[in-house]
Amino acid sequence: MKCAEKELPGAPPFEPESPYVIVCEGWQDASFVCGLLRHLGITNCDVTYPTKIDGGNGKEGINKVVGLLAGRAASLSGVAVIGDADTDPDESFKNLCTGFVSPFKAPSVCFSVLQGKRHRTAVFLIPGKGKTGTLEHLFLEAIILANSTALDCVDKYRDCTQTTTDWSENKIGKMRLAAYVAAHCKNDPCCSPAFLWTSKNHVFDIASPAFNEVCEFLREFTDETPPLTE
Repeated sequence: MKCAEKELPGAPPFEPESPYVIVCEGWQDASFVCGLLRHLGITNCDVTYPTKIDGGNGKEGINKVVGLLAGRAASLSGVAVIGDADTDPDESFKNLCTGFVSPFKAPSVCFSVLQGKRHRTAVFLIPGKGKTGTLEHLFLEAIILANSTALDCVDKYRDCTQTTTDWSENKIGKMRLAAYVAAHCKNDPCCSPAFLWTSKNHVFDIASPAFNEVCEFLREFTDETPPLTE
């Protein structure tokens, strides 16, 4: 398993080494997916994300990375994309599917793995089926599952400041997580979401039931016993 490092000036393009590759929206997402793969003991899958050398960052750059991987299709068994659902999961899925080019075929259903004759493809939207939001919302789920009242003080703080009344749900999610981390991560109150499950900056457990859906997706995508072909 090879995980892309945090982007640095002059860093070389990511070159896959495993038969399966997951393209994430950003480095924090990629770090989380790598943490889940390690937790699950999955070693046949690499994880990367769009960088400037690939042609752009964020969700807009995912399609460029998938297109580059199409040029290495002979050595790959599958490519999956993990992105944020944001406010419109259907639109997010549609946009991410446009990045799959021959010989990779775009999946017709989100959260499911499409097995072709030579390659498999898939798209997973965080935080999961039937949900809107981003990685921060998934992390907040893990925090609440461990302690149902964990965010009570954060929400009182939000009400007290009266500064987020016109914020988007995505920004509110980021604020709530950042406020919780600031008060609970003794090692680094400004800790990046890329490290919140590590022993040094432990805010939640990587084995949280909140991550069961994405874990099952990772198992299915990397399973060496493929489902029936299309």
